[in-house]
Amino acid sequence: MNRKDAYRIAIEAEIRSQNLYKALAKSFNNAETAQFYNQLVQYETDHEQKVRGLYAKEFPGQKLELIGNLDMQMEGLKLDDPKAVLEFAISREELAQNIYLKLAEQSEDADTKALLEQLAREEELHKELLFAEIEKLHGILQWYDSSELDGFMEH
Repeated sequence: MNRKDAYRIAIEAEIRSQNLYKALAKSFNNAETAQFYNQLVQYETDHEQKVRGLYAKEFPGQKLELIGNLDMQMEGLKLDDPKAVLEFAISREELAQNIYLKLAEQSEDADTKALLEQLAREEELHKELLFAEIEKLHGILQWYDSSELDGFMEH
């Protein structure tokens, strides 16, 4: 894959992720959950714009041709299973992270390399947010320090 294709794939992945998170935000009747997904839409929109800027810097005057359907392909995904949807979203973040790391490895421009590495780190943070949502689904996370309850409960 050449660098033009890698940039194109990264931008397409960001757009698909935006579309996924927009759909998920609309599908929940919970304002907090919708807000979470809408924030992810904004993160992915910011990434798309940054990658478009990198493409323009590296390939000035060359039009970027996006290909294919940019709607998220979710065949076989159980949309009524929040854990499955979150795991799917995590896989999308991993894909983007890997693309950015590969582009960064091949980059000769220090500023471009630094921005691509930053985007990869941000994708890692997105994965962590999604993992936290899975943990909340399973009641794994405790949003308090259990030692704060000492003295309030009888032993």
